[in-house]
Amino acid sequence: MVTLEDLKRELSERDYRMLTGGDDAVAERALTKARIWVVSQFKRCGTTPDFEDEIVREAVLKRALYELYSYAENEKVARDKKEDARELLEGVLGDCVGGEEGGESYRPVAVSVKEGSLSPLAQEFAERD
Repeated sequence: MVTLEDLKRELSERDYRMLTGGDDAVAERALTKARIWVVSQFKRCGTTPDFEDEIVREAVLKRALYELYSYAENEKVARDKKEDARELLEGVLGDCVGGEEGGESYRPVAVSVKEGSLSPLAQEFAERD
């Protein structure tokens, strides 16, 4: 599991102080929010995270950095960190990792159909194959 010390190692002392105001509680909250986000992405994909997995750990760190930069209102860097975290999880989970702008959602692309239950139009297309 990613610790406060792991997060601190990702930043210079100066940047850590700037982002947290020197308050470790701010960084702990960023880590908690990052873990919650990772769990939610895994649940969305129907599985649970292994927080000891190297990629999952890196995704938690990137998401925690996003939370810190966002807290400090440095939105450009925050967006980059958020995207990094999402891309890491996409590498593990695939397309079911969701965006946060509200337009994206996961939908299955295949269905099972009983034989003989196709509509006439669907039957026509099936016969062409």
